[in-house]
Amino acid sequence: MLLRTRLTLFLSIAFIIILGLLLLAGEERDSSETNHYATVAIAGQSALWKVLLRTEVDSLDDDASEIVAALSPLSGSEPASLRADMVRTMARPGVTIRPTDIVQVIGLQGEMIYSNAIGGEQRPLLDKVALSHIMSSGARLGGLTQDNPNRFVVLSVSPLDVNGRTVALLAVARDATPLLMRFAADYGAATFLVSLRGRMIAGTDPVLWHDTRPAVPRRRASMTTTEGRTQLLLVTSVPVKDLTGGSVGVLVSLRDSSETLGDVRAVEQIGMIVIGAFLVLTLGWLFFYLRRSFRPLEGAIGVLRALSRGDTAVAIEESGDGEIRAIADTVSVFRQNAIAIEQTKMETERQRRRQERLIRRQLEALARTLETDGRKAVMEDLRAIVDQERALPAPAGRTTEPPAATPAAAGAGAGAGGDDQLGLLASLLQRMSARIAEQHRRLRELVDELRESIATRAKLAGLQQELEIARDLQLSILPRSSPATDRVDVFGRMVPAKEIGGDFYDYFLLGRDKLAVVVADVSGKGVPAAMFMAITRTLLKATTLFSEKPSACIEMLNDVLSAENEQMMFVTLFFGVMDLETGEMAYVNAGHNPPWLKRAGGQPEMLPPTGGMAVAVIGEQTYREAAVRLAPGDLLVLYTDGVTEAFDIDEQAYGDDRLGRLVDGLAPGLTAAGITAAVFSDVHSFERGATQADDITCVALRYAGPSHTPHQSSAGGFSL
Repeated sequence: MLLRTRLTLFLSIAFIIILGLLLLAGEERDSSETNHYATVAIAGQSALWKVLLRTEVDSLDDDASEIVAALSPLSGSEPASLRADMVRTMARPGVTIRPTDIVQVIGLQGEMIYSNAIGGEQRPLLDKVALSHIMSSGARLGGLTQDNPNRFVVLSVSPLDVNGRTVALLAVARDATPLLMRFAADYGAATFLVSLRGRMIAGTDPVLWHDTRPAVPRRRASMTTTEGRTQLLLVTSVPVKDLTGGSVGVLVSLRDSSETLGDVRAVEQIGMIVIGAFLVLTLGWLFFYLRRSFRPLEGAIGVLRALSRGDTAVAIEESGDGEIRAIADTVSVFRQNAIAIEQTKMETERQRRRQERLIRRQLEALARTLETDGRKAVMEDLRAIVDQERALPAPAGRTTEPPAATPAAAGAGAGAGGDDQLGLLASLLQRMSARIAEQHRRLRELVDELRESIATRAKLAGLQQELEIARDLQLSILPRSSPATDRVDVFGRMVPAKEIGGDFYDYFLLGRDKLAVVVADVSGKGVPAAMFMAITRTLLKATTLFSEKPSACIEMLNDVLSAENEQMMFVTLFFGVMDLETGEMAYVNAGHNPPWLKRAGGQPEMLPPTGGMAVAVIGEQTYREAAVRLAPGDLLVLYTDGVTEAFDIDEQAYGDDRLGRLVDGLAPGLTAAGITAAVFSDVHSFERGATQADDITCVALRYAGPSHTPHQSSAGGFSL
């Protein structure tokens, strides 16, 4: 690349960088101003919404207070009494409720006692999470909620007390669409309420929404722009909260800003055109200026190229000044030196011959350090050089002065033999260098491979150590001892297929007389399954703080796990709560393998399934529970599919029938730990050395009968 081109390229890049920095600074300033405007706009929209929502809630609170006052005193706390009181109260002329308002009385367990809605499927306005939050606060609450997939309502909740004790909750709700209309009128923009799934539920201009379909974040406030069919729109979104303080939806406003944003974009486009034109003109002027300035220097370069070919007839144009003239004088000196060098070459010929002999001896010594094949080839080349030198005649014209015009041609005949010898020696030296370099390269590759092998082994050792620590941590959260009671003998064991697994089991006392037991299998294996397992186990224990009913616990667990399950993981489980005094166990089977039940002196049978799907697949599922009564001596064996789907070396599955036969053949006096050991031993014997493909978990529970001895909860459970 010519110097002129390099300078042009360098200056162009520098100019573009400076221009880009200026544009970047301007863009950063515009971004800062935009962010400030967005913050103010979002704060204004949020404040106006809170004021209007508070006004609407206050109106509903007044209606609720009027109903509560009309109900007092309540005739009783039973659902039938409450329903009768509400019917009489709502029929009184003094109670004024809008025809579109919804009035419900909801029990403390979430059941709907009364509703003024007529026909259709009626659902309670409060879910279990909201009920728990309201009961814990003990005060009147109000706010926005989504009572069905197609409607947002403003809700006010008041407690109904009998003798100072809350027996039910009065909920008064009103469609949020009129509130949205007032907000749009005050704010001066089309406004919409969007669900957390991104679906528009209510809005003042549905046609505009379907034309633009703006993408808004669900969990944070934002302000962006989008294009409609004929206008530019400013999109402002603010998350709205529900009764419990969680996000229930997004308030989105679309304001027509075509005039303002259009002017800004026009100014930006004109600015970019002006900057682009200025850049092209500047670079064009710079190119032509450098081309004209470097033209004399290019002529001097042409003269130097002619001298390199031995042509001294090329003249130097006497043009330019300064550095160009200095270059011409230097080229003239170079021509004179070229003639002097050729004369010196003849004098150094004899000295070169002596040096060649010395080089050959050094090459012979160096060749002895090579491997056998390389040394043999080098010695043969040296002998060929000596024979060729003896066969060459003495070069003529060594003392002849070469013509001044062509010094290169004069030295051609005199130095032909010497040049051949030097070429052969150089070629030989090059081959030797190549052989030595090849040996060095092989040694270096071996060293590099050894170094990489050592580093890889160290990394593998560190990774294996970390996985072992994770395995120990996972196993440490499983029960380490049986519950502190003599009314049941229970023991569990889990062996993961990898370093860490997705199966888990647990058993713990609920109070003094109830035992909770669970066996679960998380989809997948490895670290993700282990993390999901830990979350599921913790949440399941937490649900027992609110209810001892297995169906209620599993429904709460399913709602929490499926809420933000972006990895689409799920867990199958069997969860049962056993009354240790009566032996009755209520259980829920959520897509899990049915346990084996062996009555004392009877044949083993599988517990009937309850029909529930796996947990965390779909939210708001209803799980049906079943019950079974255990007599003293009855045995219950719980397991995961790692037992029945274990394969031997012939790809044959272990199967449910083999496990049933094993349970049938167990000794009556065998402990729960012994039963678990027998299951694992039989599975390993069946596999005959095949690789374990899935996590294997087994829990054995034998009921010993009621006892009058008081016991305390184990360290792993919850005392309620």
